[in-house]
Amino acid sequence: MRNAEQTRNRRGTRMWFLLLLITLSPYHLITCLHCDDKIISLTFHDGPNPKSTPQLLKILDDANIKATFFVVGKMVEKYPELLREIHKRGHQIANHTYNHKNLKTLSTTEVISELSRTRLLIKDITGVDSYLYTPPGGQYNSRVIKEANSCGYKMALWSVFPEDHRNPSPIIYEKVITTSRDGSVVLLHNGPPDTIDALPKIIEKLKARDFKFTTLSELLTQGKGKHIVYPRD
Repeated sequence: MRNAEQTRNRRGTRMWFLLLLITLSPYHLITCLHCDDKIISLTFHDGPNPKSTPQLLKILDDANIKATFFVVGKMVEKYPELLREIHKRGHQIANHTYNHKNLKTLSTTEVISELSRTRLLIKDITGVDSYLYTPPGGQYNSRVIKEANSCGYKMALWSVFPEDHRNPSPIIYEKVITTSRDGSVVLLHNGPPDTIDALPKIIEKLKARDFKFTTLSELLTQGKGKHIVYPRD
């Protein structure tokens, strides 16, 4: 009798669990699966560049993925139509200063000017107001972070850097593939031919490993990559 009662209890528990799954909305199920996705963000620094930017956009379009472009203000002034095209394709636009100078060597006024001039250009051309920036050459210190943050700016770095400004395509590919993890932020440059050559292969391989691609801001909203943003909350 006890065994029969235990069997009925187990059956009842399984039936309750099945009913719970059935009554869950698709939203809840999708959200659960989405949380388990391996997510990665490609970022392109410098530019816009009339030679490389259209090629990058085509590669990203063909792969149906979105990325983040950290643009230089003086290049934006020269090629505003390219910035509009980046925005039109649905990619994130962020700040890589106006003159691409070492922020550690600048005064407080100059640091804020470098960021604000580019932010206002981006806003005037696209309507997007971005307070996310990367320091040129990765050159920063606590003073730069504090001064920029006093005006609302947040500094973003990266977790994967294949040094594509000086490495050939096979090494760029190998470095990205072997070091990318869930939540990685990849630094690439908007310009080098070897980056253009390696990018389709990088995307294809990471997709084969079930990575999903998204913008840096979207990555952060998923609770990933926050260790590369300063100051930290």
